[in-house]
Amino acid sequence: MTSPLGGARRRRRPVAVPAIALTVATGLGVTVALGGLRRAPEEPPRRLGPGASLDQGGFTTRFVESRAVVWPNPFGGMGRRFLEVELQVTNRGDATVEVGAPGDGGTPGLFYAESLLRMTPAVEGGAGPVVSIPGTAAGNGETGGDDGSLGSGGGGGETAPSRQLHPDLPATVVLRYELPDSGSVPPRVRLDVGAFERREGSFTHLEREWSLVRDGEEADAPPKVVARVTLPVRTAGRV
Repeated sequence: MTSPLGGARRRRRPVAVPAIALTVATGLGVTVALGGLRRAPEEPPRRLGPGASLDQGGFTTRFVESRAVVWPNPFGGMGRRFLEVELQVTNRGDATVEVGAPGDGGTPGLFYAESLLRMTPAVEGGAGPVVSIPGTAAGNGETGGDDGSLGSGGGGGETAPSRQLHPDLPATVVLRYELPDSGSVPPRVRLDVGAFERREGSFTHLEREWSLVRDGEEADAPPKVVARVTLPVRTAGRV
């Protein structure tokens, strides 16, 4: 008796597939069907209030308060109104740095204050805040500006405002926004705050060791908001 043409087909042996492999394959299939592997959600910005402290990498900042003040007009009439935000900043680096200024629209900020990314509501019509470490009046017994300089009063003990943050020395930093003549003072302000990270490598005097943490890997990614700080605005009256 002859065999069928081509001979009898060899029966294939069943191949055992581990259950874990089937589970992984099934999971990948579902993931692909739903749009691919997704990144884990990032931690949202911290919500902070008056008196809270924030580690910003190269600096530690305590958010003291916000207040509305009026500077009297020495010639009578309406005084000048200001919104002030007071911080206590400690430079955790090894070198003295400038306090700098926040960014304004398309203009990037400078030094420490570039980490103060945004204030809401924004002060309309202003050219941005004046940022300084206030001086002291003569005879008030308080510590003066960090640079130890004397004001125009000379021997009267008056110190001029400073713009320098020295290592490991807490300093009071005030952001002063001039308010328009008309309009009400906001009941509260919110600061969007960034953080710094140390760059690797060696740097010249024109380069910076610390840079803002970015919200993404792209070269033009915006700074990352690590905290949102809400401060009620206190009415301080005339100064």
